[in-house]
Amino acid sequence: MNMDRDFILAREAQLVYSNSAASGFNPVGDSLARWQGTLTYTTSRGRNMFTFEIFLPEYFPNVPPVVTAVGYMDHPNIDEDSFVQLRILDNWRAEFHLYQVVIALKNLMSRVPPTPRGEVAKSARETVARLTETPPVVEPQTTSAETTVLRTEVESLTQQIQKKDEELARFRAQQVVQAQPSRSLDQASLSKRDDLETERIAISDLLASLEDRYAAGEISIFEYSRLYKKYTKELYMLKKQEEYLR
Repeated sequence: MNMDRDFILAREAQLVYSNSAASGFNPVGDSLARWQGTLTYTTSRGRNMFTFEIFLPEYFPNVPPVVTAVGYMDHPNIDEDSFVQLRILDNWRAEFHLYQVVIALKNLMSRVPPTPRGEVAKSARETVARLTETPPVVEPQTTSAETTVLRTEVESLTQQIQKKDEELARFRAQQVVQAQPSRSLDQASLSKRDDLETERIAISDLLASLEDRYAAGEISIFEYSRLYKKYTKELYMLKKQEEYLR
């Protein structure tokens, strides 16, 4: 068993070192099960360095790696316990490799760079302060009312689009589930399981398209963060329900 794990870890190390896109990550000490790398980003607030660690569990590659942020940083994909959420981990397959996780992490952090803990809150406070300043216009009350109406209309349209996207995702998922051969389960269990699988496929598709929408500039980082947390929480609950039915 140990020999098999040593072989797997050695193969993963060879793949990381042979792929230039995964450079910058190295084993921690003598263990090939723990990898660490530091990513550097320059923003309007200066140059910042952020360290991440990837751990390969005992049953890897049958279970996904665990990616964590070392130190304190703010990012929509990093939770309060410093765990990093990546799409490749949510859709993990045994044929995936460590270097692919490194590349996925780099790509995500390049699109949405992290910030030192507290800087997001400071930036948000500054933005709110600017928005609440009295604008130098002749009729500020009228302008404020028009802005409020426009903002309400935009939010309403955004919610309608989101609802339509979710309905379409669920319809497509339902078609996929219905096309699968029936299983030897009683009718009630089969119906419940199909409903859960339909919902899981739909939310997985919504998560997959979310990053593309953000990269294309269709949604803001705040909307991206809100929807990501909403969908990942729903997906987690569905997986737990599916495990219970098994």
